Amino acid sequence: MQQVNHIPRARRAIASILVGGALVAGAAMPAATSANPFTVREKKAQVRQLKAKLEAYGAKVEAAAERYNGAVWKLGNIRTDITKNEQVLQKAIADLHISQRILGERMDALYRHPDPTLMEVLVSSGSLTDAVDQVDAIQRAGTEDARVVGNMKTFRDRTIRVRTQLVKDREAAKVEVGNAAAEKAHVQAIMDERQKVLDNARADLRAAIAEEAAQQRAAAQAAAASGYTPWHGPLPDGSGNAAAVRIAMQYQGVPYVWGGASPSGFDCSGLLSYAYAQIGKSVPHYTFAIWAAFPHVPLDQLEPGDAILLNGLEHVGMYIGNGMMIHAPHTGDVVRVVPLSSRGDIVGAVRP
Repeated sequence: MQQVNHIPRARRAIASILVGGALVAGAAMPAATSANPFTVREKKAQVRQLKAKLEAYGAKVEAAAERYNGAVWKLGNIRTDITKNEQVLQKAIADLHISQRILGERMDALYRHPDPTLMEVLVSSGSLTDAVDQVDAIQRAGTEDARVVGNMKTFRDRTIRVRTQLVKDREAAKVEVGNAAAEKAHVQAIMDERQKVLDNARADLRAAIAEEAAQQRAAAQAAAASGYTPWHGPLPDGSGNAAAVRIAMQYQGVPYVWGGASPSGFDCSGLLSYAYAQIGKSVPHYTFAIWAAFPHVPLDQLEPGDAILLNGLEHVGMYIGNGMMIHAPHTGDVVRVVPLSSRGDIVGAVRP
């Protein structure tokens, strides 16, 4: 009986040895566990989901940035109109004062020396010819008086009209200043939301996104280090709009900066505005204005330098030829070349 009682204890001891050995073996192979294909696939999928969410915020920033650009563009136009109208007003006031002075001098002369009546002219004239000459002079004086009075009314009406327009323009300017400030705040709010999403993500996902962001920041100094290899395909020859293409191509790898229109950072319309400015052409820093300002071009007749409008006119790129386009995509990305075929949201094209 005592032998029988020892058997369960022996079995328990053997089981303990086996379990212990398994634990030790498991501890010695963490790489095999962490390299589980399902876990890797799952993490990659989560990184893709997070990137997609961040890119969606980037697209929102781009749309809000173009609304900000629109407010700034409208404000610039209004301020130009105000400057012109202020000059028109100054000229109208000066002309009005001149007309008032001329008319005043004429009225004073008439008071001191009234024009003679027709009978007085006939009696005082030595001949019929002299009488006709005097009558003609009186008529010319009357015509001149009427012209001065007419001019004075014109200048007065112009002064009133321009002053009224200036009041409207200044009020409109205040509105656009407010719109620009509101859109700027909206952009910042979206960027804050984007950062919040990133902050709330798991540490390993944040690390993966941060690594990619670091690569993109490095693109500002060396595009190759960002993971974006600059496109070195054939470029159009000649001058004109092709020259704008060559300029834009120099800035591959420069980071997207909303509201940006300089080599330190571009947004989509800022890139076109800057490139064209270098060849002496004015292209608005606002996608909707670009669409409205220039002749529309069928997509089967594109030429290098044409502006490609996308995403409901909220994005723009520059056609460089061979079915390729250069553009500043969105927050977190860099100026890059892509095939037109990669975009399914093309609205149309215009030719500056």
